[in-house]
Amino acid sequence: MNKYRLRDETFKRLFMSQFYSDESYAEVVKANDELETLVPEAEISPYIEPELGNGLSEDDMKQLNDRVDSIRAHIPELDQILDANITGWKLNRIAKVDLTILRLACYELYYDDSIPPKVSVNEAVELAKKYGSEKSGSFVNGVLSHVIRSLDARSSEDRTSENGSNE
Repeated sequence: MNKYRLRDETFKRLFMSQFYSDESYAEVVKANDELETLVPEAEISPYIEPELGNGLSEDDMKQLNDRVDSIRAHIPELDQILDANITGWKLNRIAKVDLTILRLACYELYYDDSIPPKVSVNEAVELAKKYGSEKSGSFVNGVLSHVIRSLDARSSEDRTSENGSNE
């Protein structure tokens, strides 16, 4: 599965997970995954919204589920990062779509070194334009610009302290 598809499916699962308890979410994911293996994509009625992860292989589903589980496990830290970088907003007042996209992008910035920061931000803005309001793209871009600045400052401080301790 390519990274764009993985990110899109991850967003959908993360968004959905906000509306379920952990136990209920696990049941929904399990049922969805079972449906995927039982009903080929071509047999799903065009009048029914395709299920999450439609047409993914078992390996892709495992990769998707592992990524979503990892992000969900980091939500407290991700929310702290966002809270420190959003001025004038409380997280509970941000649209769920935007918050989900911001969490996903922050996860990529802090925990996934395989994705360059510019790519994470650009893809987050594209998700915001696709799924959010007309202002979501610029909002997400602004917040993530602050996050990257704080990440760069932290990295700079880390390098400075490492250089200072080596002398």
